[in-house]
Amino acid sequence: MPLLENASGEKSEILDSKYKKHLIVFWASWCGPCRQEIPLLKTLYNNRNPDLEFISISIDEDKKAWKKALNEEHMKWKQFIITEKDQDYEKIQMRFRLNGAIPYTVLVDNNFKIIKSTVGLSSEQDLQDFIKIEKK
Repeated sequence: MPLLENASGEKSEILDSKYKKHLIVFWASWCGPCRQEIPLLKTLYNNRNPDLEFISISIDEDKKAWKKALNEEHMKWKQFIITEKDQDYEKIQMRFRLNGAIPYTVLVDNNFKIIKSTVGLSSEQDLQDFIKIEKK
């Protein structure tokens, strides 16, 4: 899996394998529904299951706009950016079945296997149902 650029400008792994599941949200600074969903994501993040990792991946073409949005939104989880010009964009697109529609939320396991995905603005209840992790 390709390494992605994080908010510090460094390339790093997308998933942290100490978590069982990973909630990945593809978004962009210019996407109204994406920005509307962030407060809901924050609420879920603050009450999350300890087995769940939160990750946001921006598809912004403009890194300055992305950084500005990060400063405004104060999301405490992992933040990455990838643009269509990035050599690994197609790999990411294929791995996560990203078709360019955002917000795109995908739940994956440690092998990047997609458990479920949804496109568009979700309600808080939709997101809570989406991330329910079955107890074993």
